[in-house]
Amino acid sequence: MAVISRGEVSYITGAASGIGRALATMLVSQGGLVVIADLNVEAGSKFASELNEKAGSIVAISVEVDTTVWEDQMAAFQQATNIFKRIDYVFANAGIAEHPWLPPFDPETAASRPMVKPDLATADINLTGQLYTAALALQTFERQEIGPSGFRGKLILTASVFGYYPSRAMPLYAASKAGIINFMRSAAQYYANKNITVNAIAPNLVDTPIAPDVLFIPFRERKLLSDMQLVLDQFQKCLGESTINGHALSISQDNVWAHPPDTHMFEENNPACDLISVELFKLFGDSTA
Repeated sequence: MAVISRGEVSYITGAASGIGRALATMLVSQGGLVVIADLNVEAGSKFASELNEKAGSIVAISVEVDTTVWEDQMAAFQQATNIFKRIDYVFANAGIAEHPWLPPFDPETAASRPMVKPDLATADINLTGQLYTAALALQTFERQEIGPSGFRGKLILTASVFGYYPSRAMPLYAASKAGIINFMRSAAQYYANKNITVNAIAPNLVDTPIAPDVLFIPFRERKLLSDMQLVLDQFQKCLGESTINGHALSISQDNVWAHPPDTHMFEENNPACDLISVELFKLFGDSTA
């Protein structure tokens, strides 16, 4: 399996807990340096101190970041590059569980209630926040030379199987993760010949602090949680000298697969889909073919 080169730098959003924390621990164990970017700066700083104490050197730094705030993310990237000089891997991982975007459906009381503005917090963090991270990652990679693994940099986004499958209880979560999947596939094509790879890891429910613990009890009882080590193994496949690009590596319980792009009616649509890229690049002043 692909491994990182010693001293390569990883920037991880949401790294103070859950998947991000497990990922940071794995990368440091392989000789990597990590930037723990998290809104919970107290937990992030404590985690960084634990990693540094165990390693006996500075292998981790903590930066306070609200991923929905562009200025926060830009400042964090600048701090990371000032300290570590480059960033080899960016993991756009920070996310939250579904926040009800509208009140529960109730025709009996609807007429007596005012229309409410939807709560888009789930999409703000899970989609917009990740796109801010991606934008900074790709521009950072563009400004640095090819690294020890043969790439300018690698972007890995945390998605979900709900990027492919609908959920009647999680419309905003599903929408944001679907957006991440299609962004990843599109960006991967654009950067394919630029020494940059873009991939996504898409697990089903993993036992993390993303939601109240009571939510996980029936999943534990029915053995329906996805295995954290399998999730980490999929991240690992994208690292080092791996040429994987444009893949949605998916995990559900003990099952692992690369989820294929939708090809229904693809041949019929592809001529127009491809031509729009050609023509838009002309309008954008982009020399990409």
